[in-house]
Amino acid sequence: MALLETEGLTKDFGGLRAVQDLALRVDEGEIVGLIGPNGSGKTTLFNLITGLHPATAGRIRFDDGRRELVGLAPHRITALGIARTFQNQRLFNHMTVLENVLVGLHCRTRSGIASILLGTRRSLEERRRAEARAGGLLSLFGDRLLPRASRPAWTLSYANRRRLEIARALAAEPRLLLLDEPAAGMNPTETRELMRDIKRIRERGVTILVIEHDMGVVRGICDRVAALDHGTKIAEGSFEEVRRSPAVLEAYLGRQAGRA
Repeated sequence: MALLETEGLTKDFGGLRAVQDLALRVDEGEIVGLIGPNGSGKTTLFNLITGLHPATAGRIRFDDGRRELVGLAPHRITALGIARTFQNQRLFNHMTVLENVLVGLHCRTRSGIASILLGTRRSLEERRRAEARAGGLLSLFGDRLLPRASRPAWTLSYANRRRLEIARALAAEPRLLLLDEPAAGMNPTETRELMRDIKRIRERGVTILVIEHDMGVVRGICDRVAALDHGTKIAEGSFEEVRRSPAVLEAYLGRQAGRA
């Protein structure tokens, strides 16, 4: 089943066409990698899917075509079951690790995040349930986050801040998780741990679309790969098929390398 499908998707910024006539399909249960040089349109695609940018043309369908995402506000797209992380860190650094995850739960609570954080009488029971769920999400990452649940987010290491962003996104109970360069800045050990974390998230029934420049990560976790250049899809298939594509070699290394 196609969980996400784009058709003719196009985005213009003035005279610049950042995404052009893009057709992409992500089936339920897959991990799909999105690669391409800087400026190829990858993050713009994420912004279109999540409603941060309006599409110039085309369609974005979700849940086997039952939901059209173009024109929906970001909070409505989140409520349908799509969550994301960002290329640059966007944590609430002076809130605790646990509170950051509670913020991610706001779209699945009745009392509202303000009531939960302030602990009003009406929301005490819901807060207990929310904290238990948040703790469960932190425990997905072993002892990296849960023992630090009461610490301010700014005290975390870089790798743990990236993990916290993923935990916060998972708090929205997504069916589709968009990860924007999750391994950026990580050392080899942290990268291997992240790969295991992503596979574990997929085992929980979450479909994943991931932008990543580390080809070791892409090869290690992705079922399929799509490559973009100047907003256009230039290759799609298994990692090995995409890696051998002359168009991909040319995009990364230049025209002469692609011809060779």
